[in-house]
Amino acid sequence: MKRKVAKTVFNVIFYTALAALVLYIMINSLGLINGLDFGAGAYYYADIPQFAKYVNGEHFHSQFPMWFHIALFLVWGGAMYKLWTWLDRKLK
Repeated sequence: MKRKVAKTVFNVIFYTALAALVLYIMINSLGLINGLDFGAGAYYYADIPQFAKYVNGEHFHSQFPMWFHIALFLVWGGAMYKLWTWLDRKLK
């Protein structure tokens, strides 16, 4: 019983401290880079300055057509999905 109470007290203290830390970081805008504020939901490649110059088609040259790269991407994704579901079943 004492262990359960101690665990509950610890959890309350931990999550309260965590919430206070998150609020402190948010209020003081820590971790943000001036001039790179894209707002909520902007993630992945949106935070790379001048990202369009890297995807304008002039930097990527291949002897294969684009549909081949897309198909390869989809096959790789399907293979990785199968691998992870197989691992998930094996580890349960």
